[in-house]
Amino acid sequence: MAVSSTTTTKEQEHKEKKVSVDFFHIDMIPSAMRKMGWEMAPKLMEHWFSISPAYSFNKESKTEFLNCDARNIPLSKVNDNIVKMVWANQFPQVKNGINELRSSWNTINSRKVLKKHIFNIKLSEGETVKFGFSDDVKELDATTQANFLIIGSKFDTVNDWYGAIGNCNLKVCVRGTVNLLNGVHTLTIEFLGFYIKDTYDFLDDDKFGIDIPESLGVWGKDRILNKAETLSYMSSYGSGAFGLLVRMFYGFVPVFNSDFRKWQNKHNTGGDYIVFSDVLWMPPLDKDRLVIL
Repeated sequence: MAVSSTTTTKEQEHKEKKVSVDFFHIDMIPSAMRKMGWEMAPKLMEHWFSISPAYSFNKESKTEFLNCDARNIPLSKVNDNIVKMVWANQFPQVKNGINELRSSWNTINSRKVLKKHIFNIKLSEGETVKFGFSDDVKELDATTQANFLIIGSKFDTVNDWYGAIGNCNLKVCVRGTVNLLNGVHTLTIEFLGFYIKDTYDFLDDDKFGIDIPESLGVWGKDRILNKAETLSYMSSYGSGAFGLLVRMFYGFVPVFNSDFRKWQNKHNTGGDYIVFSDVLWMPPLDKDRLVIL
C-alpha cells in the first residue's frame, strides 16, 4: 500500500492494489516552494531542472570544482546570478556568520593566502596597485579570497534558506590597494566582500565509506511538512500505519536524492552545479585596515 509516490513520468493516474495513489512529480517542488512564499529555493531548483544534458557530481568532481580556480569552471556547471546576499542576509545563519567572519578573518593562514594572491601580481619596488576591484565573483574567489566560515545546519528551521542553501561556505575577499616597499607587501583594505559558495547537487553523504540516503523532506503539491510533522509521518510510514497517513498526510511523499538521479536517468535533464552569490561589501574593522604581508 502507498499514500503517495514520487515519479518521473507524466502519468497522472495509477492504481496499486486498490489503493488510490496521488502522484507527486519532483518537478512540482518549485511550485510548492512558491506557495510557501519561498523565493530563492525554487529558482535554484528550476535552474537544476533546466540543465541539459543531465550531469551529476561524484565525490571527486564535487571536490575538484569546489577547490579549483573558479574562473576555470565550465559555464554549464556554475551559476552566479541567482543568489543575492541581500536575500541571504535576512537569515541569522548569514547575518551572524558575517559578523563573526568580519571580526575574525585576519589570521596567520588568511595572510598566507593573501600573500600567494599578491605574489601573482609581481609588483615592482615602490609600486602601488589596486587589488580586488573586479565585479566577477569567480575572479574574486580565485584572486582575493582570504578566509571562509561554514554556516548552516541540517537542524535549522525549514524555510527558504534551508531549501535553497542549507549549509555552505561563507567566504570573504578583500578590496583595496597593495604596495611593495623595501621588499615588504602592505595591503590597505577599503572593503571586505562577503559571498556564498556552495554546490547544488543531489549527492548522498559519504559516512564511513557508505553512501547514506539523504531525505530532502516530505513534500506535497502545496508545501513541505515541518519537522514535527515529518517525524510523525516517517514514524507511521516505518510502522506501516498507512491508514493514518492517508487521513493525516494524503498526497505527501518523502523525497530523496535518489529521486533526482532517477529523473536524470529518465529525462536526461537536470544538472548539478556550483553556486556563487553576488558580493556584499562592507568596510573592515579598524584593526584590519592595514595588513602587513
